[in-house]
Amino acid sequence: MRKVARAVHANMGVRQRYQRRLLTLIREMTDSAEYWLSAQRKAAPPVLASDATPSEAMQKELRKLAKRWKKRFDEMAPQVAESFVKNQFRGTSLAMRQALRDAGWSVEFTLTPAMRDAFEASLAENVGLIKSIPEQYLQEVEGIVMRNYSAGRDLKSMAAEIRSRYHVVANRAVLIARDQSNKANAVVQRARQQDLGITEAIWMHSHAGKTPRPTHVAMNGKRYEVAKGMWDSAVKKWIFPGEEINCRCVGRSVLPWTPASPDKQ
Repeated sequence: MRKVARAVHANMGVRQRYQRRLLTLIREMTDSAEYWLSAQRKAAPPVLASDATPSEAMQKELRKLAKRWKKRFDEMAPQVAESFVKNQFRGTSLAMRQALRDAGWSVEFTLTPAMRDAFEASLAENVGLIKSIPEQYLQEVEGIVMRNYSAGRDLKSMAAEIRSRYHVVANRAVLIARDQSNKANAVVQRARQQDLGITEAIWMHSHAGKTPRPTHVAMNGKRYEVAKGMWDSAVKKWIFPGEEINCRCVGRSVLPWTPASPDKQ
C-alpha cells in the first residue's frame, strides 16, 4: 500500500505578517481621510445644497486625496506582494519536504520552470489585489462626504459614517491574506507534486469556517488526480484544494511508490 504524506498547511506566520502590512496601509489611508475631512470642514463649512461651488471644490480635493493613496498602494504593492509570495512559497516547500521525509522519501527542491511560473502568477495576482484595496473605499468616502456635505450635516455624523467603512476594507484585507495564503500553499504543492511525479493526492476538508461547502465536505478523504483535481458540482468545474475563494482544504500527497519497492528504500 502506498504511503501518504501528512497534509501541509499555509504558513500562519507569513500570512499574519502579510495581513499586518495590509492593515497598516489601510489604517494610514483611513486616518488620512478622517484628518483630511476635519481640515476641509473647517476650511469650507457646508452651505445650501443649491450652491454647487463648495461641493465641487470639495469633490476636487477628494479626488486629489484618492489619487495620492492609489499611488501609495501602487508603489507598495510589488514590495509587499513579493515578500509575501517568496516567504509563503519557501514555507510551503520546506514543510512539504519535511512531510515527504517523514513519509520515507527524502527530496531536494530546486527552482523549476513550473515553480517559476507559479511564483510569477501568484505575484501578479497579489499585486493586483493590493492595488484594488483603496478603490472601493475611496469611492465610498467620496459618496459619503458629498451626500453629507450637500445636506449640511455636521462633522461628527460624517466622520462616524466614514470610520465605519474601515471595518469593511479591513475585513477584505483579512480575506485577501487568508485566501492568498491558501492559494499559494496549494499552487506550490501542486507544482512540486508534478515535478516529483506524484500523480495522486487525498482531499482533506479543513472543517473550518461557519458555512462549509457541502461538496468539499463530501470530497474529504477521497483521492484525486494531481493534474486534474476533483469535480465540484456546485461550481461545475474541476478544482483543487485551496483554489476556491476562502477554501482552506488541503491535499495529502500519495507517494508514487510503495514502501516494499527495493529501489526506493
